[in-house]
Amino acid sequence: MNRNSLIGGTLLIAAFVILQSTLLGKLAINGVTPDFALIILVFISNSSGPVKGQGLGFITGLVQDLISTSPLGFNCLVRTLIGFIYGKIRGKLFLDSILLPVLFVLSATLFKEFFSSLLVLLFMPESGIGFFDKAFLIELGLNAFFSPFIFALVKFLKLYNTNYRDGY
Repeated sequence: MNRNSLIGGTLLIAAFVILQSTLLGKLAINGVTPDFALIILVFISNSSGPVKGQGLGFITGLVQDLISTSPLGFNCLVRTLIGFIYGKIRGKLFLDSILLPVLFVLSATLFKEFFSSLLVLLFMPESGIGFFDKAFLIELGLNAFFSPFIFALVKFLKLYNTNYRDGY
């Protein structure tokens, strides 16, 4: 991923974060919208490697922290871990157009929920956690449904690098 792709990926993710929090809020199912930023992060991380994936994950989390009520750094940490994990998978699996995007995004949504719940449990144990509640299951389904479409969009926009010579 060159600098222009990183900037383009960041702008695309920022646009989808804003879209999720504004317009898509009106179309939400039981108050839940798909996490398009996570889907884009998974694709670009898997295409660009762990270093660039965690960098984009940090930027994505920062944008989400700035427009949400979560503590500054909460989403940064979660998204950085996800960007790193899916960057490490780079080149190990053939990315088809439907099955692997769905599996990657399902597992990324599970990782996001697990890491978020773990952080809440560590820093606010009195609040309790609701893993696998109704809202999470709706988000899981929405993310899985939209993942092939978002992967195709990002692939069409060429916001990734398939050059494996750089080591990451």
